[in-house]
Amino acid sequence: MENTSYQLSTSVSDGILEIVATGEITKNDLDRLRGEVLALIRKENAKAVLWSGRAMKGPTDIATAYFRARSVPLNVKVIPCAIVEPSQNKEFQSFYEATATNSGQLLKYFTDIEAARAWLKSIL
Repeated sequence: MENTSYQLSTSVSDGILEIVATGEITKNDLDRLRGEVLALIRKENAKAVLWSGRAMKGPTDIATAYFRARSVPLNVKVIPCAIVEPSQNKEFQSFYEATATNSGQLLKYFTDIEAARAWLKSIL
């Protein structure tokens, strides 16, 4: 596996795959990261995903968000996804959430990890 500037740690509880990302991600890492996350979802047979990127640095531009949200492979089963990040990128988060929802994904941003867990548990 190629060296990356980011790290992922995972755990599973009640069918929810929790992924904690740390480090830094570049635009060039995005496809590799998506592949890693999809492999983890399949491996764990997850019903939902909680992504914590509070300690991760990476691209937050609107164009990247739009194309990333719209480029989910067709063979990927849509499962609920809660994303926990700091509120400093609220405008970006709001745009990404709306774009993902408009493309058929069930995704919601949070700043509090317990609220994210509660939301996922309420819809499973």
